[in-house]
Amino acid sequence: MDMIKRLLKGLLWIELAVCAITLVAGSGALVADVIAREFFGNGIFGAQRFAVWATAIAGLIGFAVVTAERGHLRPQFMDKWLPASWEPHMERLSDVVSALICITLGVYAIEFVKSSYGLGERGMAIPIKLWPIQIILPWMFLSSALRHLAFAAYPALRPEPKGEMH
Repeated sequence: MDMIKRLLKGLLWIELAVCAITLVAGSGALVADVIAREFFGNGIFGAQRFAVWATAIAGLIGFAVVTAERGHLRPQFMDKWLPASWEPHMERLSDVVSALICITLGVYAIEFVKSSYGLGERGMAIPIKLWPIQIILPWMFLSSALRHLAFAAYPALRPEPKGEMH
């Protein structure tokens, strides 16, 4: 369990670093674009599109980060329908179901990226290949699946849910 805990911590650190770097890079591109417009009369080609892509990457990876922190919103109206003694089993079941959903979406995301790669798809505003950006999709789903499987196998790794109303 300690090895899995370290793996999940390392993965979270990487994801947080990527989020921070992409947000800083996107913000920097926008600031540079505004400065260029104000002082030189022309913005920086592609800066706004780059900022959008950087923000999208941060947002998509945020899905995995929120999974790591158990911060996803969930309906709570059915919580009282089952006996409280069933809660640990339902938590594990929900992690297994969530993992299966994420694995399924991850597989489809891999196929999507492979298709984009095979077709050589490029961005419209900035003609760069899209698959390196799209690779975030399988990452976010499979990273979240890994966490859900770890939480199901080792409930002690599962953090307390965020934003619970009691």
